[in-house]
Amino acid sequence: MNKPTLVAVAVTAVLITSVFVLPSIEIAKAQYGSATGGNIEEQLKLAREKINNAKQAGAYGSGTPMLGANVNETVIFIVIIAVIFGGVAAAFFLMGRSKKREVAR
Repeated sequence: MNKPTLVAVAVTAVLITSVFVLPSIEIAKAQYGSATGGNIEEQLKLAREKINNAKQAGAYGSGTPMLGANVNETVIFIVIIAVIFGGVAAAFFLMGRSKKREVAR
């Protein structure tokens, strides 16, 4: 490669890398709550509070059911999903059976 092309490729690589690397560094710093990372005692105190909150009775989720408030809604969702996936499977099966196969020579 000639020198201007090599320089252009290097500059492009540095710019693209900076576009992806710099935001990830900022995200990594953000998990500590401040630009300096805070002090370790504060972080340990917050971690202990989180553990104590998680150990309390009733701290096992929000209480909202995952698939609905009653069993009837859950059954309806399961039937709808079974019909959708069954229809797709049947379509693939029929497409596979209806194609004429060519003889390999």
